[in-house]
Amino acid sequence: MREFVRHPSEIHMDVKVLSEPGSRRGHLHDVSMAGLSCLVSREIKAGSKVEFYVPSITEESSGRGTVMWCRPKREKFQLGIQFYPGKDTFRARIVEQLCQIEHYRREVEELEGRIIDSDEAAEEWIARYAADFDRLFSGE
Repeated sequence: MREFVRHPSEIHMDVKVLSEPGSRRGHLHDVSMAGLSCLVSREIKAGSKVEFYVPSITEESSGRGTVMWCRPKREKFQLGIQFYPGKDTFRARIVEQLCQIEHYRREVEELEGRIIDSDEAAEEWIARYAADFDRLFSGE
């Protein structure tokens, strides 16, 4: 049994290997308090230190971690990234945001009959609820 529950997502993300120029475009597959899984276009070796970005949530670095595994999957590569220790509050915030966005996406489909992808849901959710979420999360 997993120590951490994984929350599914399909939001676009970028992964940058800290020792290399450029980044790889990918999709966030799922996320937990310990790390995340994503699909990228090119292989990243296990043990690589990476920085990742989730542009639909923020243009700044979303976090750093270590690639624990990399497996071929169709024409892409699926990575398992373990977060660096000591950022529990940030990780909890990202996990909660992704859960809220996915809930919003499903709610829009169910209540409005409108089908939107995860990126569109993130944009709409951020525009409508991010300020309130930030206040609730920071305890202000």
